[in-house]
Amino acid sequence: MSFEPSIAFAGMLSDSAARVAQDQAGRYPQRPDATLIGDMGWSGVLVPEAQGGVGGGFADLASIVEALARHAVDLPVITRCGIVPTVLSALPGCALASSLSNACAEGEAVIELAGPLSASEPVRPLAARLHGNAWRVSGATAEAALTGDCTHVLLVCEEEGRGPVLAAVPRAALAGQPVTAYRTMEDLPVQSHALDDWPLPPDTVLANGPQAQEALRAGWRVAVAAVAADTVACMGASLSRAIAYLLERKQFGQALAEFQALRHDAARLYIEYEIARNLLQASLRSLEAERPGPATDAALDLLGMHVGQQAVPFAETIIQLHGGMGMTREMPAARLAVRMLANAVRHGDPLAHRQRLHQMRTA
Repeated sequence: MSFEPSIAFAGMLSDSAARVAQDQAGRYPQRPDATLIGDMGWSGVLVPEAQGGVGGGFADLASIVEALARHAVDLPVITRCGIVPTVLSALPGCALASSLSNACAEGEAVIELAGPLSASEPVRPLAARLHGNAWRVSGATAEAALTGDCTHVLLVCEEEGRGPVLAAVPRAALAGQPVTAYRTMEDLPVQSHALDDWPLPPDTVLANGPQAQEALRAGWRVAVAAVAADTVACMGASLSRAIAYLLERKQFGQALAEFQALRHDAARLYIEYEIARNLLQASLRSLEAERPGPATDAALDLLGMHVGQQAVPFAETIIQLHGGMGMTREMPAARLAVRMLANAVRHGDPLAHRQRLHQMRTA
């Protein structure tokens, strides 16, 4: 009945990330320092070579995400190494975007996302209006992990009737603005700034209108795929730990793994894990298309819908199989379960993905 999940994105990046993850997991409850991302050179993985980066593909990002997820290590890799570089790379004619990409690859800048990538997310974009030659924005930014090394914040705004506005604002410029700090379901410290007719600093606007919309769509594709890869890795790792626990623990003189009802639960989880893992691999083929379009978006919406739907009952069953121990954060399986629950609503919940698929089909 033993089980060990296979590594979906094997390679040198995966090996090095796994060593880092094992080291950081062994230090729990001490939280990993976000500067590890820059120290390991991960921030340049998706940055094009022409801008000083590695010029890697999604599989390279996924190998890091997978390794960290398997050990329940929380680092803002998906936003800083995946979404932000993708958004900047989707703005080839913007000198500021190119400069920031190069700075990220060199470790001179750390940019955190503080806005929604699509209309399906619960947080609304900041309201933007053009006042003379300057932009003014109002509203609350999305929750963001603004760690000490963060130098810039990627704001997502919306000009009524004209589409999104993207701005990369130096973090120092937000000093003095009302801020709300709190912890997420995963016990991660995040912040949200409240802005009231706040003037965007000069030369911080990256793009607006259709160009900004396309950049956000590119970032959304990477976000959905990366969150799914994270969830699938959590599924495999938590199932492996649950089976090991059932084989070790005993009740009424026999191992828990001998009880048929628990064996049925483990078998069901294995089937769900294999379906999600194979759907992830199939969906990534469309992400690697030279020109992603509606078919790519549909494949990723299907992936996000299915993995998000399965994540919640999967996490609940993992906790149940561990009994009372499954409720303690000291157990890696419990942290993996909470991570799956949080991922289920990240960058669009299953209902939002389902609604978009319906709109595509009926359009």
